[in-house]
Amino acid sequence: MKVMLRLLGGIAALLAILACVIVLFTFTPLSSSPLGQSVQGLLGFGTNAATNAAIDASGIKTKAEDALYSNAADIAAQTGMSESQVNQAIDSLDIENWSVTSLPSDVEETGSQSISYGGVSAEVTTYDDPSYISVTAEGQTFTLEVPESAQEYMSLLGYL
Repeated sequence: MKVMLRLLGGIAALLAILACVIVLFTFTPLSSSPLGQSVQGLLGFGTNAATNAAIDASGIKTKAEDALYSNAADIAAQTGMSESQVNQAIDSLDIENWSVTSLPSDVEETGSQSISYGGVSAEVTTYDDPSYISVTAEGQTFTLEVPESAQEYMSLLGYL
C-alpha cells in the first residue's frame, strides 16, 4: 500500500508539472509553436484529442513512467516490497493510457487533495466513478480518464 501511495504521489506531482507545461505553451511566445497551439485546445479552443496530442508530444507520461521505473529499487527499499512487486504496481498504473476527457455530468466529487512538488501546487479531485480524476494547477483544470487497471488505487490519493 505504501508503494502505491508513493507512486500516486509521484503521478500527482507530475500532473502538476503538466499543468505548468500547459500554461507555458499557452501564455508565452511558445504558444505560437505547433505544440503550443495544441495545448490551447485544453482551454476550450480545441478538442480533448488535441490536448491529448499535446500531452503525448510533451512526453510527460513517458517521463513519469521512466522516473518510477528508475526509482523502483529505492521504492522497494523504502516499502519493504520486492523490486518486481514495485514494477508490477507501476505496470498496473498504465500511465501511457491516461487521457484527457470531459467529466460526465453524473459523477459526484468524493474528495480533493492538495499536493505540491518542485514549487508547483495542484489540487487532485476524485469522484464516485474511479475512472475519472481532475487536476487543477496554475488556474487550469483538466479531467483525466484513468485506465481500469489503475482505478483501484484512486481511493489512496486521500493518503498523500
